[in-house]
Amino acid sequence: FRYAGYDVKRVMNITDVGHLSSDADSGEDKMVAGAKREHKTVMEIAAFYQNAFFDDCNKLNIKMPDVVEPATNCIAEFIQMIEELLKKGYAYTAGGNVYFNTEKLEKYYVLSNQKEDDLMVGVREDVEEDSNKRNKTDFVLWFTKSKFDDQELKWESPWGVGYPGWHIECSAISIKHLGEKLDIHCGGVDNIFP
Repeated sequence: FRYAGYDVKRVMNITDVGHLSSDADSGEDKMVAGAKREHKTVMEIAAFYQNAFFDDCNKLNIKMPDVVEPATNCIAEFIQMIEELLKKGYAYTAGGNVYFNTEKLEKYYVLSNQKEDDLMVGVREDVEEDSNKRNKTDFVLWFTKSKFDDQELKWESPWGVGYPGWHIECSAISIKHLGEKLDIHCGGVDNIFP
């Protein structure tokens, strides 16, 4: 887009906390699993893979973003955004966690080009269904300490000691650096949920 003369500000988040191994808010945090496997801390794992990724980008001559923001730098922004969502009725607490209520958004499925009836959320045998959810497509914005006993990274919050779900990261980080509107949001296949 810069080539075409557009003024571009690219922001990339680094998911160094709260990225689960399943698409149903269950399973093990990928960072915790990697730390256990490698006998390192979560932050050491995050730094290793971040550096490897940047090295690969450099080798491929991929221009780096203007802003690179680790999720762990934005805990205050996540908490503030979750508080706003609760206040406006888009989120709810259940079982100590905070969930986004997908039924509150009439056009929730428009961007992913999916229909609720076609979704197969929670059908994998290795994924526990979350009985705290009001709707099968709701997702966790904040996990309390009750989610995983071995979670290394935790913060104080109005809902208890815990950590953010990965769904809140892009929203809060983009608003922090780009404001309320953005033109393009891109990333991995996990951005299409559900």
